[in-house]
Amino acid sequence: MLAVGHSARDTFSLLHQRGVYMEAKPFSIGFRIEHPQSLIDAARWGQFAGHKLLGAADYKLVHHCENAALRQQSRSVYSFCMCPGGTVVAATSEVGRVVTNGMSQYSRNERNANAGLVVGITPKDFSMPQKSHSQPREHAPGHVLAGVDFQRQWESAAFVAGGGNYNAPAQRVGDFLAGRASLAQGKVAPSYKPGVRWTDVSACVPDYAAAAIREALPALDRKLKGFAMADAVLTGVETRTSSPVRITRDTAYVSINTRGLYPAGEGAGYAGGILSAAVDGIEVAE
Repeated sequence: MLAVGHSARDTFSLLHQRGVYMEAKPFSIGFRIEHPQSLIDAARWGQFAGHKLLGAADYKLVHHCENAALRQQSRSVYSFCMCPGGTVVAATSEVGRVVTNGMSQYSRNERNANAGLVVGITPKDFSMPQKSHSQPREHAPGHVLAGVDFQRQWESAAFVAGGGNYNAPAQRVGDFLAGRASLAQGKVAPSYKPGVRWTDVSACVPDYAAAAIREALPALDRKLKGFAMADAVLTGVETRTSSPVRITRDTAYVSINTRGLYPAGEGAGYAGGILSAAVDGIEVAE
């Protein structure tokens, strides 16, 4: 049973070299967004916000883009891995790159709520032109591991935008919507450690992803009052929403060209989080 994580890039490369069949798959890219937990509680619970039986409120949001160019590509922006009363955490796994994730302690009593705010992309996007500051691709466009190169490109951009010291680039939502760099924090203190550098985070994602998130924020604010508050914080970059490859298997859960190999869970491309990976592992084991 092969149950690697969605960031097992060295394993993906080795399996490909050994001839194990895999294919590129869609994933998402974007930022972490932080609000005061009290704002989310008020938006969700109303007059009952703060009640000890309710605890910290969470949310799930999605926006299907209406801009013609974005709609043509079926772009959607959605919240991912929402962490009530949690923190934005460092998830960097390679030198010279910055990646963000989120978590909540059991108590869920930190001052901020955070979630991934991400845009769906497809293998077609891996072949689009790169920005001038990005690193050369290791694999040609269309290669099964081109999605890994795509992730690395924007993680490297986040490292540069963060100051090159593993601080993360951050921007206030009001500045992001106005298209200007942030110079300092507002009412919301970012939770990311070791720290953040205030800048323009749109440099850390493809142009179409930044455009989709700009369109989505006001629309999501109409669904969850205060979501687009000017002082909410965007921290970059979120690239590890799911695996960039699928180690393809048949109906018996076996690799389609390597008998006896059972790919399982998120890294194999058959799950999108802790619970679904656990369920997939149970099914494969049975």
